[in-house]
Amino acid sequence: MDFIRKNIYNSLAVGIAFLILVAILFATLWVLVPSPPRSIELATGFPTGLYQKFGEKLQTELAQEGVSLKLRTTSGTGDNLTLLADENSGVDFAMVQGGVADLSKYPNLVSIAGVFYEPVWVWHRESSFKNEAGKLSLLSQLKGKRVSIGNDGSGTLTLASQSLESSGLGMNDFHAEKLKPLDALEKFKKGELDAVFLVSAAEAPLVKSFYETPGIRLMSF
Repeated sequence: MDFIRKNIYNSLAVGIAFLILVAILFATLWVLVPSPPRSIELATGFPTGLYQKFGEKLQTELAQEGVSLKLRTTSGTGDNLTLLADENSGVDFAMVQGGVADLSKYPNLVSIAGVFYEPVWVWHRESSFKNEAGKLSLLSQLKGKRVSIGNDGSGTLTLASQSLESSGLGMNDFHAEKLKPLDALEKFKKGELDAVFLVSAAEAPLVKSFYETPGIRLMSF
């Protein structure tokens, strides 16, 4: 009888000790590993751009999961990278164009997912290239032309500058204008620009606006 009681007590002691150990482990993890945040901030882009539209859709989806998503509009990828690198910016995530970030400058940058395909569009005015039958076939033809290369803080500015430099053109070889897409479109319509660089998904309404502008063509790379 004593043998049986001893084994029961031993089993109870082991069980209680195990439960205490689990409780201590759970409490430790609760303190050291915080639960996922219920409020996060995402840097998007222009208020009328596709990044902002995507952010608004994500905001609605996360709200259904009890997560509050705050959106911060910016001038584009360049600004977003700066915000991500600044620990005090309050930004947790940001939309960034592929091929823009120099990883040596942003060693802690982590890519979560690709959202949509964004080609580099180069639009040009036919009348500006009469000697080439109205066609822009090489970026080197932009020498001496009025070209919108994207606004400060945008990924378009970075990619356009790199593309032109690769074609042998420096900033002194053409008339560069750092314009936002809508401003560039308006100047294009007035005949005040010869070419415009644009980086955007094909679904963006802005791309449709360029297609509908008479007298301009899309360069084929």
